[in-house]
Amino acid sequence: MKIFELGIDKNGRSTHGLIDVPMNKISDTEAESPKQPGTIWRIGTRGGSNLARTNKDYDPAGGAFEQHLGGEPHLIAWQAGHIESTLQDGSTMRFAPGDLQFVRPGALHHSNLFSSVPPTVFNLYLPGTATDIAPLTFKK
Repeated sequence: MKIFELGIDKNGRSTHGLIDVPMNKISDTEAESPKQPGTIWRIGTRGGSNLARTNKDYDPAGGAFEQHLGGEPHLIAWQAGHIESTLQDGSTMRFAPGDLQFVRPGALHHSNLFSSVPPTVFNLYLPGTATDIAPLTFKK
């Protein structure tokens, strides 16, 4: 299975990419990954915006070029609503319910929870710190 990654390329720039997650088949309609380490999890709604970042009226609190670091390594699973994730090069991806994304520490991005319904998000924090910029590896 592949999940999205907010990663870092070999030149230290943020990238959108994909990560392979090894899965064990249970049946024709079910599969699971081996148990992975996690530290904290949470699920809940987040404030959203009804304007896309590209809209001339969108005004982030930190200004037009606001960016954030990835923080501690974590996985995000969208339950409702959607988000636009914009990198420092201007590339944008939109995530919707069912999408999983790994957020790598050090990856600069701006997340705009652009949605007509309240975004609901599941977060799973993984062992590590905000300075652990190595690629994510999954147990097999």
